[in-house]
Amino acid sequence: MGRRAKPTYPRMLVELADKTLLPPRRSEVVVLAARGLSAKEIARELHISPDTVSWHLDEAKDQFHAQSRVDLISQGWMQGLFRARMLAWALLVLAAVPAMRSRPAPTSSSRPPVTASRIGRNPIRANYA
Repeated sequence: MGRRAKPTYPRMLVELADKTLLPPRRSEVVVLAARGLSAKEIARELHISPDTVSWHLDEAKDQFHAQSRVDLISQGWMQGLFRARMLAWALLVLAAVPAMRSRPAPTSSSRPPVTASRIGRNPIRANYA
């Protein structure tokens, strides 16, 4: 029986919201870590050693008072260090959908607008007619 391949998940495109919080190389390492790359993959992409990647991540953990890599990334999200490129665009699109749905449809009927309602036997006048 052979080994099963690890499932792959789509990686979110993450970028730094404020580039002044971290030095340039450390920010590259942290962004790639937030995208879900391993230390070896980050080292391969940036042409540095995995030990250097670990050092940059440890320095960033110290800066954000994080206990682990996951804690570092969640602290970065909570403190506004990261922003997702596609997420912001998708939220704008999704925010417009309910607004388009809630608009009243144009009426072409010749009925007059309702000015009074009835609850039980007692008529109620509309105050906002």
